[in-house]
Amino acid sequence: MMYAAHVPKKSAARTVLRKRSFDVVARLYDRTRPGYPEPLFDDVVRLSRIPEGGRILEIGPGTGQATLPLARRGFSILGIELGASMARVCRRNCREFPKVEIRNTAFEDWEVEPESFGVVLAATAFHWIPYKVAYPCCAKALKPTGSLALLWNFVDIPDDKFFNDLRAIYHRIAPHMRLSLPPELRIERQRKKIVNSGPFGPVTICRYPWESEYGADDYIGLLKTMSDHAILAPAIRNSLFRAIRRLINDNGGSFIRPVVAVLFLAPKRSR
Repeated sequence: MMYAAHVPKKSAARTVLRKRSFDVVARLYDRTRPGYPEPLFDDVVRLSRIPEGGRILEIGPGTGQATLPLARRGFSILGIELGASMARVCRRNCREFPKVEIRNTAFEDWEVEPESFGVVLAATAFHWIPYKVAYPCCAKALKPTGSLALLWNFVDIPDDKFFNDLRAIYHRIAPHMRLSLPPELRIERQRKKIVNSGPFGPVTICRYPWESEYGADDYIGLLKTMSDHAILAPAIRNSLFRAIRRLINDNGGSFIRPVVAVLFLAPKRSR
């Protein structure tokens, strides 16, 4: 595993490090990364009007957090997954669904199948594909009536003592890092990207608030799967995790983490 101690914050090299960090922790990723609320997938089907048993292209399925709910609904899914270990875990998780195929390759290297899919979907993965590649390739892969569906879990950090103390820990130990931006700011940024891409619109946005309780072990496990934490120098990362663990234990041993799951659904524009 490489680390980014001497890699500029905004650089292609750092992006590559982060993008490839997930595969090192594929099993932990499978155990700790949350999925998405079931109503979100119902809305993907309803808003996209994909026919029963239709074909979905999934970009970066990871270990199947969004793949499985759609496979259970009977869709045929082709997942394009960069990480070899992630792809293996995803295939194992989807072994009961013969209409799911996971290919281990970069999306940028995949030969697009023109007008073959009713939905192109990415769950917390779309931002890893270069902008000038992602939108045109998705549009090319979609049928004329197809839709782009982008999913994210945005942390909705409250202004309370626990999270203020958590912010202070990052400021002290890893000052270049910050806790997540407010969900509405992130939602508006992503909406503009889709609109400005050209091939897609208008954008329907659906929000699904949820929350989860984390103990110290579970939360540290989750952080280990986050790319910005994974590429920290070991000494900094270990110090950060020790301080976070101490904070959680000093606050009763667990805390509530509010999240807003978001669906962006945009049809392919007619030519």
